[in-house]
Amino acid sequence: MKEEPFQIFSDGLVLSGILRTPDRESWPLVVLCHGLLSYKNSSKYIEIGRVFAEAGIATIRFDFRGCGESQGAAAESTVSGRWRDLQRITAHASGLLGFNGGLALLGSSLGGYLALLEASRNSIVRCVSVWSTPSHLRDLERRLVAAASASPLFLEDLRRQELLSHIGTVERVLVLHGEEDELVSPAHGEAIFAAVKEPKAIHIFPQTDHRFTQNEFRRRAVALSLEWFQRFL
Repeated sequence: MKEEPFQIFSDGLVLSGILRTPDRESWPLVVLCHGLLSYKNSSKYIEIGRVFAEAGIATIRFDFRGCGESQGAAAESTVSGRWRDLQRITAHASGLLGFNGGLALLGSSLGGYLALLEASRNSIVRCVSVWSTPSHLRDLERRLVAAASASPLFLEDLRRQELLSHIGTVERVLVLHGEEDELVSPAHGEAIFAAVKEPKAIHIFPQTDHRFTQNEFRRRAVALSLEWFQRFL
């Protein structure tokens, strides 16, 4: 397997990403979408990339604008802007040499929200796995307002977002959620599961937090996601 860094433009900003490929001539590909305050080189996404490559699946992990090594000010980042970033990444992925046409998305928290939005408009996406993902952003808005930690631009854009009404035609969705998620309650995962089409699956992990920090449950979540993608890619 090998890793290749790359850069692309989104709204004039440079996005930083890494393509990890297995040792074969052609492969399906999973785009990994990090959460609000995360970044592409977190231990979770590095582990997912390694496990998937060993199983013959390539991954792209990248930093949304204002995060990690990508350009842009975090204070000027919005949900809509991040969705455009993801659209640029999926377009880039579909043109890669070696890509066999099987594209999937895996997202955590806000990254899962964006993955579902992208799947709702992009017919190339065959399947999705979402971890700890909100079905709406009103709880996030309340936390950000209480902490005075978001710009008016971010909050204004956030209030315009709607997920459940867009994903009724999205199928092949795997929902993973922790029973003890301290930021996004399992009810959000259940609402997403109810909204999407069959085939679909949901797993609520006992004693598991928002970030799946416990090694046992994280490994299980990675394995379940891999099995889901192997089934549909």
